[in-house]
Parts: sequence; C-alpha cells; structure tokens
Amino acid sequence: MKATISLFLAFLSLYGCSSAQPIRTQAYAELNPERTFEYDFPLVWKGIEETLRNFKVVDRNPKNVDPLEMRNLTHRTLETDWIYGQSRDKYHEFQVNGSPKKIYLQTRFKYLLDAKSVLGGVHVKSQTIEEIERLNSNGTPAGYSQAESPDSSRSHELLEKIRLSILSGAP
Repeated sequence: MKATISLFLAFLSLYGCSSAQPIRTQAYAELNPERTFEYDFPLVWKGIEETLRNFKVVDRNPKNVDPLEMRNLTHRTLETDWIYGQSRDKYHEFQVNGSPKKIYLQTRFKYLLDAKSVLGGVHVKSQTIEEIERLNSNGTPAGYSQAESPDSSRSHELLEKIRLSILSGAP
C-alpha cells in the first residue's frame, strides 16, 4: 500500500504539478512529406546533397559512394543533426495587462530522408523529428520535449528546395 501511494505521489510531482505552460498549435493544413522526382537517381541525390550542404549530416546509408556506384544505386538514406530555429506553428498564449499575447517557441528539428528509385523517377520521403522548447510560467526555458505533431511545412519546404536544386543542376 505504501509503495502504491509513493508511486502515485511521484507521478503527481512529475506530471500533475508541472509549471510548464501548455503548448498551442496553429491550425494549418497538413502538407505532403513525400514527392516523386522524374529524374535519375544520381541527379536527385546530388540535389539532396546540394540542398543540405549547410547542415551537418550525421548519417548516410550507404556512407561513401563513388560515381560509378552512384549510377547503379537505387536506395539511399540521410539524417541531419539538430537544426535550431523558431517554430512556425507552436506557441504559448499569455496575457499582459489584460491583452492576449502569444510567443512562438524555439524548436529544434532534424530531417530523415529516404530516396528510392521507382518506375519513372525517384521517390523521396522526408520525415521531420521536432522538439519544442518548453517554458516555465516565468518565461525561463524548461527543456525540450518531443512535438506531438511535427510541422509538415518544413518537410514540404525541404522537398521544394530539392526540386529547385535539381532544376538548377539539370542538364
């Protein structure tokens, strides 16, 4: 019985009495996180690499591919390191002197890209893992927590940048 009560009190202290503010999300339309590019695999992968050249890539599978192997490659994945920025859709609401205000939260996210050759081109899936910085009631940071629903506009924007990179490098 004592163990049950102490477990319940520990749960309340961790989750029930948190001083972190609730995170609100703007109601935006869900955008498609995948696209098929009607080009050869080497050209699409070059577009992916060019788009992500300013970000740290922590994993590529396969890791190193020479130009001859790239012609025969049909599947490759990539993962970036954390990218820090401001959220586009997650915020806290508060009041100052009776006037409602909102502050958009800091966020960190990473991209997981999966490129596969399919009939007619290369299908690229972009998954975004997003963590949102939580704030205490006094506005100080309370750490990061996993976002329930990542911002789909980031994956969609990345795919659009890949498309533009492919078009700028196409023969």
